[in-house]
Amino acid sequence: MDFSPLPPEEIERRRGLSINAWKEMQQDAFARKHQEWKDAFYWANGPCCAGCDHWACDMGKIGECTAAPPVSGDQVLKSLGIRSATIEAAPGQPFTEPSHVCGAFQDNFDWCSLDAEYLERIGARFPDSPAR
Repeated sequence: MDFSPLPPEEIERRRGLSINAWKEMQQDAFARKHQEWKDAFYWANGPCCAGCDHWACDMGKIGECTAAPPVSGDQVLKSLGIRSATIEAAPGQPFTEPSHVCGAFQDNFDWCSLDAEYLERIGARFPDSPAR
């Protein structure tokens, strides 16, 4: 008795596509959860890196400040809290924590484009909206 009229190669191809689609769905779900964490952190703490348009964060709780000028590899390591290393790091943008505040803060996102339920979940409060 055959499991399927499809040849084994086709079954394996489809299985591979299914696995890749599942991985992509999981990554998208994690990215949404991480974005919600950053948004909530920003609304709870005010203007800081977590809400800055210049902060490039790849799903962690530390990110690169793209508004800052590039720094030496040693300064990149120091921005990560590394004071001594046996490797030579490449020059790049300094890293900051989400709570860091600097004069380059910028938030041009249209928060009103998000649905009310999400805005309530992240604690977004606008000056002209009623407090809850």
